[in-house]
Amino acid sequence: MDPAPPSPSRPAAGQRVPMGVAEPAARPDLRRETVAFLGLGALGTPMAANLLAADFPLTVHNRNRQREEPLAALGARRAANPWEAATGSTLLCLCLSDDAAVRAVLLEGPDAASGGLAPGSLVIDFSTIAPASSEELAARLRERGVAYLDAPVTGGTEGARAGTLSVLVGGNEWDLERARPLLEVVGSRVSHFGPVGAGQRVKAVNQVLVAGSYGAVAEALALGERLKLPMEQVCEALMDGAAGSWALRHRSANMLEGRFPLGFRLALHHKDLQIALEAAAATGLELPLSARVAAIEAELMAAGHGDEDVSALARWFAPHPEPPPLATPSPVPSAEAAAWDQRYREGRDGWELGAPAPPLDAFLREDPLRPLPPGEVLVPGCGRGHEAALLAELGFEAIGLDLSGEALQEARRLHGADRPGLRWLQADLLDAAALRSAGLADGSLQGVVEHTCFCAIDPSRRSDYLAAVTRLLAPGGWLLGLFWCHTRPGGPPFGSDPQQLADQLRRAGLIPLLWEPARGSRAERSGEWLGLWQLPAGRD
Repeated sequence: MDPAPPSPSRPAAGQRVPMGVAEPAARPDLRRETVAFLGLGALGTPMAANLLAADFPLTVHNRNRQREEPLAALGARRAANPWEAATGSTLLCLCLSDDAAVRAVLLEGPDAASGGLAPGSLVIDFSTIAPASSEELAARLRERGVAYLDAPVTGGTEGARAGTLSVLVGGNEWDLERARPLLEVVGSRVSHFGPVGAGQRVKAVNQVLVAGSYGAVAEALALGERLKLPMEQVCEALMDGAAGSWALRHRSANMLEGRFPLGFRLALHHKDLQIALEAAAATGLELPLSARVAAIEAELMAAGHGDEDVSALARWFAPHPEPPPLATPSPVPSAEAAAWDQRYREGRDGWELGAPAPPLDAFLREDPLRPLPPGEVLVPGCGRGHEAALLAELGFEAIGLDLSGEALQEARRLHGADRPGLRWLQADLLDAAALRSAGLADGSLQGVVEHTCFCAIDPSRRSDYLAAVTRLLAPGGWLLGLFWCHTRPGGPPFGSDPQQLADQLRRAGLIPLLWEPARGSRAERSGEWLGLWQLPAGRD
C-alpha cells in the first residue's frame, strides 16, 4: 500500500484565516487525503457507499462487523477497530448514535480512534450530539493537533442514499474548505454556521421542526380518518398548499397504512429532541409542542416502537390494529395446491411436516440478527410456521407463506391465527399480483428467512425465485437461509455445489455477510450451508 500523502498545510498558531472566501486559491484535493468512516448505520452506510462511488479510497469500521461487508465488496478496506481505521487516515468521519458512542469511539480505551490520528488530521463528525459535547471533543483533539468539525446531517435515509443530505457545519472555515469536497459527495447543501457547536445547535432547531411537522401530520390524518374522509385524496390535495411539508409528502402514505419502515429511528429523534429541549431550557425558553411530542415518543418507545421510523407517531394518534389473518389473496391453482398438500401429508416438504431447522433456530436466537433493522420478514415455504413464530417472538413482523393450505392450517393451530406480529398467507412466491394484493409491495420487506423453498423449487425456476426475493426486499434487506448442497435419497434434486449456489445468489444482486457450513445440522444432512445475504443499501 502506498504511504499516506502528507496532510494539507495548516495555518500557523495565531495566524488569522481570511474569512468570506468562497473558493480558496489552493483548494485541497480530497483524493490526496486518506479517509476513514466509523459508524455504518442507516445513514452511515449509504454515505460511505457514496464516497466509494466517487472513487475516494476508504477504510471502514463498525461495532457490528457484518455491516462492513457490503462496503468491503465495493472496495473499502476493513479495520479491526477505531484505532486501526484512524491510523494513516487524514480525514476521519463519524456517524454514531449519541454522545456516549462518539466519546467512546473517539477517546476512550486503547482502541480509541484519537490514538491513531496524526497531528494535522481532521475529524468530521456527522453524528447528532449536544453542542457542549462537540466543543469538548474539539478541545480534546486540539491538544493532539487534530482539527474537528461538527457536521450533523438532515434528510433521512433517502437523502443519504441519493447524496442530497443537508450538512450543518460548525468549525473553522479553513477546516471546512478542506472537508468540502467530501461533504459535497454526501450532501447537496453544505452550510457553515460558525464555530464548533454551531452545527449541532442548528440541528436542534431542525429536530424541533421535525417534531412539529410529523406530529401535525399524524394528528391531522387521525382527524381526517375519524371524519371518514378519503385521506389519500386529501393528502394529495394538500401537499402543494400552505399545509404542505416534507413529512406530509413522504410519510403520510406510511402513516395511513400503519407501516413505518426507516427513514429515521424514532428513538434517535427522541434523543435529539431532548438535546433541543435542554438547549431551550438553558435560555429560559419553553417548547411546549416539542415537549408534548417528546412525551408521546417516550410512550411509543416504552411500547416497543423506538426502532421504527419517526412517522410511527401516528400510532399514538390513530392506533392501527394488527391486520387479521390473511386468506388466499387470489385463487391458488387447485392442482398445484393439492400437490403441495399431498407433499405436506407425506412429509416430503423436506423437514418432517415442517419441523424446525436446528442451525437456523440457533442463528435466529443469537446476536447476529439483532442489530438488523426491524420490519416485515417473509418466511416462504413456512410449513408449520416455526421460524415465522420465532421471528415474531424476536420482535419482527413475520409473514408465513405457503402453497399448502393444510400446512398453514396447522401453523395457525400451533402458533395462533391472530398472534401480534405474525400473519399467514397462502400464495405462490412467484405470483407477484397475489402478493401485491396481500400488501407485499416491491421493496416492502426487511428480510426473508427460508429453509425449504429455494431448494425444493424446480432448479430451472431458482433464478425466478431469487428475482422475486430481491424485488420484495428493501435496500439493505437481507436473505437468511439454510441451503441444501446435496441430494436427499428419494427426494427432489436439491443437490448443488456451494459455490454454484453462492454464484446464483450473487447474480441476483446479493452480497454475502455469512456463508459457511451449517453447524448443528442433522447427520444425514451434512451438506447444509448457512447463509446471510444482503441487498446493498445503495440500490435504487
